[in-house]
Amino acid sequence: MPKNLRRLLGYTLDIAWAAIIMLLPITSLPLLSKLAGNTMVAPASIFPLIWLVLCWFIFYLARRGAIPRESIPFFFFVCVAIGSSAFAFFLNIPPFKDKTVFSEEAKAILTLAIGAAFYLVTASWLSQSKSRLALTLKLINISGLIILLWALVQAVYIFLFKGQYPAALLEFQRLISVRDLFATRVTSFAFEPSWLAQQLNLLFLPFWLAATINGWSAFRFRLWKISLENSLLAVGAVVLFLTSRVGTLGLLLILAFLIIYFNIFLAKRLQKWNMRFFARQSPAVQKVANGLLMAATLLVFLGIYVLGAIALVYGLSHVDWRLARFFQVTSLAELKFLSSNVYILFNYLAFAERYVYWVAGWNIFNIYPLLGVGLGNAGFYFQHALPPYSWNLPEVMQVYFREATLPNIKSLWVRLLAETGIVGFSSFIAWCYVMVKSAWSMRSNTSPLFKVIGWTGLFVLIAFITEGFSTDTFALPYLWISLGIVSAAGALLRNPPKEEA
Repeated sequence: MPKNLRRLLGYTLDIAWAAIIMLLPITSLPLLSKLAGNTMVAPASIFPLIWLVLCWFIFYLARRGAIPRESIPFFFFVCVAIGSSAFAFFLNIPPFKDKTVFSEEAKAILTLAIGAAFYLVTASWLSQSKSRLALTLKLINISGLIILLWALVQAVYIFLFKGQYPAALLEFQRLISVRDLFATRVTSFAFEPSWLAQQLNLLFLPFWLAATINGWSAFRFRLWKISLENSLLAVGAVVLFLTSRVGTLGLLLILAFLIIYFNIFLAKRLQKWNMRFFARQSPAVQKVANGLLMAATLLVFLGIYVLGAIALVYGLSHVDWRLARFFQVTSLAELKFLSSNVYILFNYLAFAERYVYWVAGWNIFNIYPLLGVGLGNAGFYFQHALPPYSWNLPEVMQVYFREATLPNIKSLWVRLLAETGIVGFSSFIAWCYVMVKSAWSMRSNTSPLFKVIGWTGLFVLIAFITEGFSTDTFALPYLWISLGIVSAAGALLRNPPKEEA
């Protein structure tokens, strides 16, 4: 290839990578949705991703380019998922309207291929250069800033104008999403609030939090010692609280991890102080003092946690009407009635629909525990797997009898169990464990850049515990790109490029 043409191709690849990051806010691009058969999951980043795959990644693999070793368990999971899908053709799968097993499996495997492409391209592309890694973090800041600005505009119209948006804003949203703006909840560029929460929890907020606690920024400028990441973290947390209960729980889980991490550090410091203070006392006195100190510390921490949780739920109840119902129980008889049945309680909290989908997925897993029913096939079993209470719920009736799409489990964790069995679920967990180990080792690195990426990876995986109960698609890119960044950082630490070694 001529040198000028090679240089031009290199420019297009750099632009394509920047476009992937900048287009991350858009989850349901109308053009792509139509091309994919009116699907809701249509991230705009797929277009530049295809260019990178066709014009770089395939040739990179052909030249025996290295892929970070963190991806090995992921390849095993993909093989198990495809194997379970092939095995499903030997199962007696119930019919559902005009849907076929082949078409549903093809769509599900395609979404897994999209997720795998996001992960592998990110890990391989960024592992070539530390400067690419640093530039990507700057682009993530800019992309996140765009998300928050549009979310704040929506919040203004929701709280000040009761969701009465100008026609121009509605038309703008229709250019980038297949769904209109919500009158009561913030979505930014995403299809629905829970998808916005996934964007924030699985990419942006973990990075901003990691940069904040480490005092690092992708940019040099600061305003009164406040970095861009500090400001984005504060605004992003507020937007998340206005968006999704599960998303809020994900951020709270990250904060709980940080508090426990600090508590362990503090307890060790107190223990060392206690040993020095009672150094001249008898061993029995030292033992008693140490036990009393640990018990007192534990009780204080538990008290703070309980009071903090109650205060937080009470505060959020003024924002989310569903959480407010916790404090609207007026009698002991009503409380006894709600606690008598988990379905009644969840229905009272407007959570029953999602819970019955999880129960259906669990029931399917119990029938086929080893390899599951194959990717995309869980919905065929819903008529027999749904609990009896679910047929009292209007949403279930709507989904099952009126909509043309196959029902879905709405939880990636339960979906993995139902569709890939314990083998697929275990291999996916093994990959997550490898990512945790890689991120944990990076958090103490001397380089601020790698330290921030290590903490980011830990926060992403902690938030993913709850986010995995919110959505069940493989095609949204946020988890894959975050873990791809962690994998690339691990590869750079093990084998730095010669020019940057």
